[in-house]
Amino acid sequence: MDLAREESQLFLTRLFARTYRVIKSLNSHYLAELGFQDFKVGHVMVMMNLKEEGITAAEIAKKVHVSKQAISKLVHELAEKGFLLNLKHPDDLRATLITTTLEGEKFLAALHLCREKVDKELSQVIGHAKLEQIRSAMESMLSHYEANSYLDSESESFANSKL
Repeated sequence: MDLAREESQLFLTRLFARTYRVIKSLNSHYLAELGFQDFKVGHVMVMMNLKEEGITAAEIAKKVHVSKQAISKLVHELAEKGFLLNLKHPDDLRATLITTTLEGEKFLAALHLCREKVDKELSQVIGHAKLEQIRSAMESMLSHYEANSYLDSESESFANSKL
């Protein structure tokens, strides 16, 4: 039975989950170093999908495969933190355009620095070529499966995970 437990450590899902936790922890550590604490993965998803001219919650939800309700909650939280503004949509009275504030721009700059630091650290551990192979393989898998209906697009658990 111990052999089965040892082998379970090698399951792809476990490797992905454990690697995700490591990368999430590195990002959280680097964000905290830059003065940004207590962020959810969903906050990052929202911030990384903003457009300079503004974007609606529905557009973000569609891009990241999360419910509009989850995105709206995250946008509200980010607005309370002072990172986002909700503006009246010029063409749709029912919708609002989401844009960044100066603080939101600072957070985006910090996210960019964190991404660079994490990539650099992972490259030091496994090498740049292997990191690019992993990135390419994951992009191929996501491209394939996101084009199909395998993913639960209404899941809020990922969006609300702490970073």
